[in-house]
Amino acid sequence: MDKRKLVAKNKYDSVHDELLEVGTRLLSSERLTEISLNTISDYTNVSKTTIYEHFSSSFNAFLSEVIVHVGKKIQNIYTENLSQDPSSNTLLIFRTWYEFNFTNIMLMRNIYASYILLVDTEYFPITPVLIDIEKQLKDLEFSMKNMKEIVRIFYVSVDDILGNPDVKKIDHVMKDIEQYLIDFTNS
Repeated sequence: MDKRKLVAKNKYDSVHDELLEVGTRLLSSERLTEISLNTISDYTNVSKTTIYEHFSSSFNAFLSEVIVHVGKKIQNIYTENLSQDPSSNTLLIFRTWYEFNFTNIMLMRNIYASYILLVDTEYFPITPVLIDIEKQLKDLEFSMKNMKEIVRIFYVSVDDILGNPDVKKIDHVMKDIEQYLIDFTNS
C-alpha cells in the first residue's frame, strides 16, 4: 500500500476510534434522546462534516457502531479467561456482560433503547458478545430454540435491572442460566 494511503487510513481509523469512544461516553452520560451526530462535535475537536462522513450521515449507523464497540470492550474483559469448557465459557460471558452493564446503567439503558430503534433495520448490531455466546452454545449442541430460551432468561434479568437498578440479582440469574445448562446437558 502506498505510504500516503497508509497514513490516511491510519488517520481515518484513529478519528473513527475517537468518535466511538466519544459515543460510548455520551451513551454513558446522556439520555439517548439528547444525543445526535451534531452533539458529538461538542465533545471532540473533530468537525461535524467529518463526523457525518464517518457515519454516512446516519445516526443509526453511529449507534450501531458504538454498540459493537462496547461489545468489543466487554469481549476484551472475558476473552483471556475462556477455557475449553463451553458451559463455563457461557457462564463467564453472561456474567461479564451482566456486570459490565450493571456498572454502566445509563449506557445499558441507551443500548437497549437503541436496539428497539434499530430492530428490523440494516443497522441492527450483532455484538461480539452475542456471537461468542452463540458459538459456545453451538459447541454444546444447543438448538436455536434452546439458544433463544437461555438468552430470554438472561434478558428477563436485564429488564429487572432497567426497571430497578438497585436490585442486584446476578447470582440468581447465573444460577438460572447454570441450571438451564445442566438440565440441557443431562437431557
